[in-house]
Amino acid sequence: MRLLPHALLAGLLALPVADAAEPPPPSNDERDPGRALIVLAAPGTDDAYYRARRRDVLDFQIAYAKRILGRDNVVVFCDRPTGAELAQELPEDVLLVGPMRDVWMRDFTPVLPARPVLFRYSAAAQAGQQLEADWVQAGFTRYAKSTGLEFRRSPYVLDGGNVVDDGHSRAIVTDRFLADNGLDKPQAVDILREALGAEQIAILPADPEDRLGHADGMAAFIAKNAIAVTRHDEPFRTAVLDELRAAFPDVEIVEIESPAGGPPAADAAFGSAHGLYVNAVATARHIYVPTFGVPEDAAALELLRARSDREIVPVDARKVAALGGSVRCLSGQFNGENARKLIEAARAR
Repeated sequence: MRLLPHALLAGLLALPVADAAEPPPPSNDERDPGRALIVLAAPGTDDAYYRARRRDVLDFQIAYAKRILGRDNVVVFCDRPTGAELAQELPEDVLLVGPMRDVWMRDFTPVLPARPVLFRYSAAAQAGQQLEADWVQAGFTRYAKSTGLEFRRSPYVLDGGNVVDDGHSRAIVTDRFLADNGLDKPQAVDILREALGAEQIAILPADPEDRLGHADGMAAFIAKNAIAVTRHDEPFRTAVLDELRAAFPDVEIVEIESPAGGPPAADAAFGSAHGLYVNAVATARHIYVPTFGVPEDAAALELLRARSDREIVPVDARKVAALGGSVRCLSGQFNGENARKLIEAARAR
């Protein structure tokens, strides 16, 4: 047997431990204050309502999460069997065992990530059954309590999908807020100014074709002083634009055409979100914009890139738009300590 020289043997012993023994870098970076946390809720394996479209929702969430990773942070709530499915495509440290009771995280979680406030979830999405809506929201609030999330609470009924804000001093809702709470417009403006800490409030007429009456299919803040608006037919178009101009006199309004047609709605009660480019998630550095695999996508993205002060990130929403919502509807948003706690809970899974 040939013996190794002492110098060579010493060198081999000094070699670093193989890379395989080192833990991979974390998928999320909660130390970066410019990153938001986008939170998704995967449909559970025993969810009867989403059973027929469950794979579509999961495929969308996988692709969307991959678009977020490296730009912002992302966590996906799921049950254990679904977590095992998602782990084949996504990093395990973004998967959080804590199944929600619905997938539309925007609606029953806090609004305003920087100064979060939780309103009471509307029964409109639950066939008018307020107890059912409260049950859905309770699934989130119980988990939030166990994780130490902090937010203010408001007794008023207002879905998160009906609050579109610029992160600072402006917010948009529809007059569904008035109807749900028995308010007139001056009362509603005063309540929202106090609850949201916003100086300027626009209350748009709700789209008569939208059973939920949400603002996030109608408008999105795309820059400090610019709003993208879905272009409607007259006379509804003028009513929307007049309210926005009155509320935000110094803000540019950018209208976006929605493509006609599209696949039929999965549930006629909710219609389809096909073509609603403004159903987008805005963070400090990015705007995640739904696309629909149609020629009109290119023009919408070009217009947004020309007018926005953030990177426009297309997200293919074809697999979920027929359910009545898309990118923003499926996304909860958290910043600061709440985001850190959720990211750490996913890592500890």
